[in-house]
Amino acid sequence: MTKNSVQPGLRFRRLACRVVDDGLRSAREHALLDAELLRGATALRFARYPISARPGAHERAAIAVRGDYCEEQGIEVVPRLTGGGALYLDPAQLCWSLVLPTGHSGPARLADLLALHGAAMVAALDRLGVAARFVFPNDVEAGGRKVGGGFAAHHGDRILLQGSLLVDTPDAETMLKVLRVPTEKLSHEGVLSARERLSSVGAILGHTPTLEKIRESLEHSLAEAFQLQLEPAAETAPGRDPCSEEEASPKAPPAATTPAGTPDGRSPDAMKAFVKTTGGAIYLELEPDSEGRVDRALFSGAVQFSPSDLFTRLADGLRGNRLEECAAALRQGLQGVSDADLLGFGGDDLEHLVGLAVARRSQAARFGMNREQSNTLIVHSPGGEAAEDILRQATVMLVPYCAKLADCKFRFRDGCSECGKCEVGDAYAMARERGLRVVSITNFEHLQATLTEMRADEVPAYVGMCCESFYLKRHYAFQEAGIPAVLTDISGATCYELREEDLAYAGRFRAQAHLKLDVVEKVMHFVPPLPKTR
Repeated sequence: MTKNSVQPGLRFRRLACRVVDDGLRSAREHALLDAELLRGATALRFARYPISARPGAHERAAIAVRGDYCEEQGIEVVPRLTGGGALYLDPAQLCWSLVLPTGHSGPARLADLLALHGAAMVAALDRLGVAARFVFPNDVEAGGRKVGGGFAAHHGDRILLQGSLLVDTPDAETMLKVLRVPTEKLSHEGVLSARERLSSVGAILGHTPTLEKIRESLEHSLAEAFQLQLEPAAETAPGRDPCSEEEASPKAPPAATTPAGTPDGRSPDAMKAFVKTTGGAIYLELEPDSEGRVDRALFSGAVQFSPSDLFTRLADGLRGNRLEECAAALRQGLQGVSDADLLGFGGDDLEHLVGLAVARRSQAARFGMNREQSNTLIVHSPGGEAAEDILRQATVMLVPYCAKLADCKFRFRDGCSECGKCEVGDAYAMARERGLRVVSITNFEHLQATLTEMRADEVPAYVGMCCESFYLKRHYAFQEAGIPAVLTDISGATCYELREEDLAYAGRFRAQAHLKLDVVEKVMHFVPPLPKTR
């Protein structure tokens, strides 16, 4: 056995597995074929895609994908039957779906399945001459760059594993236009651009092996990892539509659907919140009726878990409860799912999420906000602090440079002349009236340095402004600082909407975003003036 060959961490009996290559087809066709695959015997199915977006089973497509761009370009957006984050797919990638009976792997949890699947990918790349490693929970990297990844899900008595491998380097520019929040990972040494983050088999080797050779390597490694006896099968007939058969195919989980409402797919009447977990971001919407009981609940997120209908069950369990009863109802719902397998998050994260959503009602009432305004508050509370308590302790305000005028001499500098031509000057004035220190954050490294300095100075809390996408991507920096904060969302020409994250990171983003000054004013009303001696 070579050093990179797969050593199964689970016990398997050898199982017959048919292999089929369905080639280049539309995302919808491949989704239907995957659904059909789950109804049959053990099988390994290879696939290639035109430019497409495939959100995770539990995501809302409107949050994960830039729907307007995809619609303009005729790009299909079709949910997967596995969880996790949205994938950008194109012909430069080779994808596959492996269906196994649940009993074949015993009580295997998602983490075990993903680790074994990742090890098989590493072994396949080793056979091709590419040194790679598995990075839990999803990615396979070579030289610190992503070359592929995988996802897993339980569907009844079947396990579905899905993977993708970058054969040639994809079009990073198109990828950034398709995905609303790019999925590149971050490190403490800095944010790598999407182009720097991705690599491919062809780029690493200096030549691109044939698809047949790559497929054979994957077949061999997957068969070794999962103890399969591969049996060639005829390719699926061109144009076949499994939906035309009498027996209905499995569908994506209900949580993958997107409710009508605002442009981002969220209901305008809902109380909304999100949490960032190791496993991914999780969202919740709660709509109470006139008596304060939950009329509608919707969990979603770029996460993986089992059973696949867990979010639906938990949402059902919240409905009909008074808002103050939701935390207890959630705990009861989790206790009722004895076989729950949550990857990278836990019940405490879900309980925190429910608490954040329920708190929108008291925040709106206390701060004099409507529901839409209260939903824009990002309450960063490492110790579970309430928004009002954080504001009472705030001594610093952080302002994003991108909200300054594009031609302002302070655009890329810390400071403000308070000339009155943009909202930043108004924010500075509100902070100055209360004796708060104000810092204009000029780039991500400046944010890290500022938070480190604030922690050393034992700053008890702060207020700030940033977009939701920035907070999600840079969450670890806020988390490591460990300082409670109330952040207000920004709007307009953010770097994420204009697909210029790299420029923003470097402090060279030139379009102007806008502070939600009405919300900032309401928030600052609860920040007491600091003693003049300070």
